[in-house]
Amino acid sequence: MKSEIPPRIERSDIEALPVKVGGTEIVLQRHGQYERSADTSNVGSLTEEGVENVRGTGFRFFKSFFENIPASERADVEVLVIASDTQHKERGKRSTETADTVMGALREVLSELGLNESQILNTSGRFSGEGAARPTPKLREPQMFNNSPEFVEFLKDKYGDQGKDFWIAFEEDVEKEAREAMGAEGPDEITDRLTFMVSALNRFSRMYHKKNPNKRLVIWAGTHYDTISPYVKREVFGVDKDVALGVDYGAGISIEIDPSGKMTTQLGGSEYEIGSKKESL
Repeated sequence: MKSEIPPRIERSDIEALPVKVGGTEIVLQRHGQYERSADTSNVGSLTEEGVENVRGTGFRFFKSFFENIPASERADVEVLVIASDTQHKERGKRSTETADTVMGALREVLSELGLNESQILNTSGRFSGEGAARPTPKLREPQMFNNSPEFVEFLKDKYGDQGKDFWIAFEEDVEKEAREAMGAEGPDEITDRLTFMVSALNRFSRMYHKKNPNKRLVIWAGTHYDTISPYVKREVFGVDKDVALGVDYGAGISIEIDPSGKMTTQLGGSEYEIGSKKESL
């Protein structure tokens, strides 16, 4: 089974799937490249290259999504953009900035195709965000940074300051006993959190379509490497956390929800049902 797993998830894996009327597409996207140096005024914010790459991914996706739909049905597409509210070193919010950049690309596509910005649900009073990405705590990065700083320091002392060894130890839960003693969130808990979030979006989508039976819905969710990677390993490929799966900056996966609530994704040219392989662990 491990041979099925790609070495990493790339930006090209965010695809506009052939969603039918009454269906939904969820995109889970890692934030774009960001400034990591604490010596800069924009630490935690996207770099210029990060902004451009994210904008290109969003523009390509929505241009393809709308052009694959008959022109007469394009006005019946609505989009909700949500994002992790993680703030890096009390400054930049890289996931929120990523989602807002995608929303800007969406506005460009809507304008180019003669469609209305009101198709973005974030502009509606029913959804918080005031026209920006809706902040969504379930999409946050690992909560050990906020809730268990002593475990972060433990990992730093043993594996270095958030380098490759640090993250391998965390992702593979090498220090599980110490982590649990310090009450830190681990990779299984992160996967549970994102699984819950995707299930909640699935329920939201079905309620949405009951009220709007002739529409298509896109939900774009800006999140983090540390949420996407373990989620895809368990829910898509059915393997444990010790299997490596990288996620490039700005990369992610597309999930199609059909009218019955069944969720599928396409990776590496193959289609997978979300959650269907959990029992193989």
